[in-house]
Parts: sequence; structure tokens; C-alpha cells
Amino acid sequence: MDAAAAHDYARKLIDEAHALTGDETVALIESHIAHNYGLLSRDPVVKAEGPWLYLKSGRKIFDGVAAYSAANLGHGHPLVREALKAFLGSHAPTVLGRFLPDPWLALFGRKVTQMTGFDKFLPANGGVEGPEAAFKLARRWAHKVKGVKGTPTILYANHCFHGRTLTVTQMFDEDEKAAREGFGPWASGFKRVEYNDLAAVEAAVDEHTAAIIVEPIQGEGGINVPDEGYLRALIELGRRENFLVIFDEVQTGWARTGELFAWQHEGPDARPDIMCIGKSVSGGYAPVSGILAKDELMSLFGPGSHGSTFGGCPISSCIAYAALHAIEEEKLVQQAQEKGEWLMERLQELAERAPRIKEVRGKGMMFGIELTKDGPDGHHFTELLLEKGAIIKDTHHWVLRFTPPIVAGKQDLEFALGCLEEVFVGQTASA
Repeated sequence: MDAAAAHDYARKLIDEAHALTGDETVALIESHIAHNYGLLSRDPVVKAEGPWLYLKSGRKIFDGVAAYSAANLGHGHPLVREALKAFLGSHAPTVLGRFLPDPWLALFGRKVTQMTGFDKFLPANGGVEGPEAAFKLARRWAHKVKGVKGTPTILYANHCFHGRTLTVTQMFDEDEKAAREGFGPWASGFKRVEYNDLAAVEAAVDEHTAAIIVEPIQGEGGINVPDEGYLRALIELGRRENFLVIFDEVQTGWARTGELFAWQHEGPDARPDIMCIGKSVSGGYAPVSGILAKDELMSLFGPGSHGSTFGGCPISSCIAYAALHAIEEEKLVQQAQEKGEWLMERLQELAERAPRIKEVRGKGMMFGIELTKDGPDGHHFTELLLEKGAIIKDTHHWVLRFTPPIVAGKQDLEFALGCLEEVFVGQTASA
């Protein structure tokens, strides 16, 4: 197909999407897409910019979830968009076998290791591929370095979220039937411990322990922040008892909590052996993830031991390279610190006047608004907030997760606060 024909054909495809009504869009999704997600709205999103989503009906709504922190830079960040346009215009290959060298992967690899302080990066796609690769690396280390005979054990913490592949499905809480029921038997070699409980970890460690994986701050579990020193103590225990520590920073990484990574709140001694990254590393433009570790650990992966067709491909690497520059240029860590402190004050003031708000917790721009259990649950309030013009999504029934794009301006955030004010204390939200 020549360029002129492709241009005309592409225009028809775009027009076809624009011509769909809201009802037609939803009907096609319900007819042809697996129902593993429930739709919060039947009004399709047709445009997004910064912290705002624009709907087919003409409504504009504030994105207070940022795709679970994938859109820390907001939607359509101009630096990433322009880099992507230039990449496509250069006719660079979009995908290659990893047996061929690619300058974009080279640049992305250098940038991500420089920014994080780790020696080596293993690229992947969706966020869950980070923990999966980390488990493989931890098991290989246990066999080859620690000398574990039999099945190495990986500890995981209660209420942490690491994705939805078969390996990590067992890590959902016992009462989360929709996530767990009917998917067993579970992969062996995994043991549950309590989150934020060092004594529980100490009691679970034995000669077969290869690693522990935790979220430094729990996202899906309800924005639970561990006690100061917990992460650092895990590292110390790992050194003493000879097991690896894996921190899953897929949701908490790239400035969300007011540091580039959440473990950095506890200083350099809290650096994990393996760190999982994803979501916002691509600025919300593509599925990019992976793990970082030091040389001696990552060298246990040789050719043929792990791989991914699209992990680290040229177009993903270009996007991620631009997004990492955008994170620095936007001073995203500083923005999260300053806006986060201001937002926490405002949310706590609201909680004092709202009988249904039990507690507000979080770090940086990652907030959990926990509700009392004497009325409708969090989903009810999610629906009310959507009516007012903001998405603030419920999790675990009684917590509203508020993780707006870090680049959202104060006027944008005032609108979201106004929606919360109106829903919880009856004041009028202003656009």
C-alpha cells in the first residue's frame, strides 16, 4: 500500500471511530470484548489532555485516577507526543527481534539506569511482567547462588497487588472471590505474610526463602502506607538471612509519592535488590515495564533465559526515553511534594467536616479516602463523583483512591476538591 492510499484509508478508520454513538460503542464492547471489566460510564472518552477527559456527549471530567498512576504526566504529554511523531516520521523500525541492536533501546537503557541507580534493566511490556521476571530471577539466584535444594519460596505481603497473571492471582486476599475463585491450583513456592509486620516476615523465613515482594505503598489494597523504617528493615533482614527483597514500584514509581520511588522516603539503605517498574515510565503512551537490579544479579539471565517480542522494542523505547526526560523537565518529584502537601491539608480539612470520611492517608499525590461503614460503600460515591465531573475510584469497597495526574494545576485540583466537597458535605462544586 502506498503512502497516499494509506493516508486515505487511515482517514476512513478515524472517521469510523468518530461516527460511533455512545450506545453503539458500548454495544460493540459488550458484544465483542470479554467482560473482565465493568463499565463505570456508558459515555465514551473520545479525547484526553492533561488531567481532563472529554466524553462523546460533550462533557469534560477530571481524571482523579490517572489510569492507576500510568498518566502521572497527564494525558498526551507534548514532549512524548512530539517524540513519537518524529519517530514515526523517521521511518525507524517499530519492532525488531532483540538479536538486533537498536539505538532507542540503548538510550532508554542508559537513561533508566542513570535515573534509578541500578546497573541493568530488563525491559518488558505490561506491569505484571515485572514481578513475573523478578520471581524468575529470584528463583535462579536461590538455586545458583544461595544453593537452595528443592522449591525456593517467595514471600508476598497481604493486600499487595502485583497484577493478574496466574502466578500472582493467589496473592489476592482470600475474600476477593471474583479475582481468585476458579483459577487454582496455585503455583507452588509462594507464602503469604502480613504487610507492615517485620516479625511475620522473620517467622516465615527459612533456608528455602529466595525473596519477598512488597509494594512500598499499597495501591489497590487501599493506599496503605507502612510504618517508617519497615522497608529499610526488610532490606536489613534480607541481608542477614540471605534472601532478596523485591519492591513493586509499578504504581508508586516515577514521582507519584513525592520521591522518584517510594522506597527513597527511607533513604539509600532501603534500596531493593530488584525493583519492578511500569505504568508511568511511558508517560501513558504504551505498555512499558521491566525490572532493575545490580550487575551480579542480572547476569544470572543469559540468552534464552527470558524474553519478550515487544519488550524494549524501538517504538516503546523511544516513548519511554522521552517520558523519562519529561519527568525530569517537569520536575515531577517537586510537583508531587508541593501539591501533595497542599492536597493532604485540604483533604484532611474536608474529612473533619464529612461524617462518612473516616481517614485520609497517603504520600505525595497518592491518597486513600477511607469511608465509615455505616452507609453506602465506595462505589456509590464513585458514581456520585462521576455525576459531578470527577473520577475518583473505589477500591476494597470502603476506600476511594485519589491519584490525579501530578501535572494537574491547582485550579484543576480545586475542581476535584469541589466535587468531593459537594458529595460529602453538600457544597457546590464549581468547574
